[in-house]
Amino acid sequence: MKDLPPGLPPADSRKWHGRRWWDPLGYLRVRSLANPHWSRDMPWLIARLRRERSAALPADRDLYDEAIAAAQGYARTRRQTPEAERAWDRLLAPIDELLTRRQTRHLDAVREARAGQDDARS
Repeated sequence: MKDLPPGLPPADSRKWHGRRWWDPLGYLRVRSLANPHWSRDMPWLIARLRRERSAALPADRDLYDEAIAAAQGYARTRRQTPEAERAWDRLLAPIDELLTRRQTRHLDAVREARAGQDDARS
């Protein structure tokens, strides 16, 4: 299974207490999708990805489409095989790219807010 993308707090991090509200996909990634014991409920996951896609930035919708297609492919794969694990990693790749983009936008917004506060103090 693919490692978590850089910058994403691990599942046991206290950062998820507040972050899970603005990054529910990241929370899902670290708590469920990274857990090898999760049931891998593809109909539920596909529905969730479709819901998130409808509210996503236009620039991110292609990655949601890729993740949905990969989830559909995974659902057709026999479990407990090497191909199933490769299919799972193909599902995680677009999700991880979405999370990397989200993390970058978040850090940019934090920097901009800090710069605005510094300008206001000057």
